[in-house]
Amino acid sequence: MVETMDFPGPADVAYFTQAQASGWGDMLRSFVKFLAPPPGARGLDIGTGPGLLPRLLVKTGARLAVGCDDAPAMLRRAAELAGNEAGSGRPVWARADALHLPFARESFDFAVATNLLFLLADPGAGLAQLVHVTRPGGVVTFANPDEAMSVAAAEAFADRRGLTGFDRFSFVNYGRLAEAHHRLSAPDWVALATSAGLTDVRTETRAEGLVVFVRGLKQAGA
Repeated sequence: MVETMDFPGPADVAYFTQAQASGWGDMLRSFVKFLAPPPGARGLDIGTGPGLLPRLLVKTGARLAVGCDDAPAMLRRAAELAGNEAGSGRPVWARADALHLPFARESFDFAVATNLLFLLADPGAGLAQLVHVTRPGGVVTFANPDEAMSVAAAEAFADRRGLTGFDRFSFVNYGRLAEAHHRLSAPDWVALATSAGLTDVRTETRAEGLVVFVRGLKQAGA
């Protein structure tokens, strides 16, 4: 029963593994399509958790997919799950603070962060790190809750979609996290992306407008 579940901490490996295996996994697959990385590209996922996104990137033809997280237990679980999957391609895992990435400037063709920037005290500082490690002309993409996301909005969405059990609990928890952190509108996320040095910025929404995807290209000199 949902009522018996505890709200997870940021390093709750079991919770985030289950989330990536359920509804949020579908969201990440949609995010990869929105990102549209070219075959052979080098990509970085910041705040990878149990690592589903880098595994998806490898399957879509990324030459290099690096998953970063600051929780060693998350990275161990990510490596375990990747090792259990068929295929020769494997992501690379690295422990890293989102605000202090251990990579040289312009190391990647694309950099992404899903459900991370809104949690940071300064989302712009996290976005600046994504831009810093991306080559000029490369893609920076991120996903966050829209300003409309809240516990009430998440509960209403769950009711309309008939979500139950863990799927309902995790989505309502997403609304709780959104209320406690930064909730920006799509235009506000675009403005932040533009100020960070991205151009050709576009957005799409998911979950009836409660989740915002943002994609832009790094300008030379950014």
